[in-house]
Amino acid sequence: MKKYGIMGGTFDPIHYGHLMISEYIRDEMNLDEIIFVPTGSPPHKKDILDASIRYEMTKIGILENKYFTVSDIETKKEDTSYSVDTIKEFESILDGDLYFIVGSDTLFQLKTWKRFDELAKRVEFIVAVRPEYMSTKILDLELSYLREKYESKIHLIETPLYEISSTDLRERLSSGKSVKYLIPDKLIKYIEEKGLYKETYGRK
Repeated sequence: MKKYGIMGGTFDPIHYGHLMISEYIRDEMNLDEIIFVPTGSPPHKKDILDASIRYEMTKIGILENKYFTVSDIETKKEDTSYSVDTIKEFESILDGDLYFIVGSDTLFQLKTWKRFDELAKRVEFIVAVRPEYMSTKILDLELSYLREKYESKIHLIETPLYEISSTDLRERLSSGKSVKYLIPDKLIKYIEEKGLYKETYGRK
């Protein structure tokens, strides 16, 4: 049976941090495929580029990896997107096991997600953890809570440190600074051709 990693995010824009961590996890967990899922209308973020543009950017960003695909399962929706509904849709079209990839910061937010108890029964979680957080008391306590209360299946993967902030990238793009080696070259070209991120920060 195939093993699918689900990598969600606003991807505004997708960058090498997303790509590196996803490839590292794919290899460590022996996943057959990583599916990138740009959010449609995330309930916690409003000031982002249109979903269709972020979908196109993600599609361009993953081109160089044969194990990466992108789904419009959320960007085609007009209403608010919730992870549990997305996973239910994937279950109806994919024959395999689903692994939901999150960062260590998101781990502490999982219990607040809509219908998390249902989500926890449908997927296993893979948490990308930076080396300095692998053996901390607060992380251990949260894992114990999620496993005991929700019977969550959670895998911790220590990933290399590759800090890139999407906010910083957007600011660099708006001010005309270089983002080479932070974003794939083909995506940089697309962003420049479309004139993206200029109006977002008050530039024409």
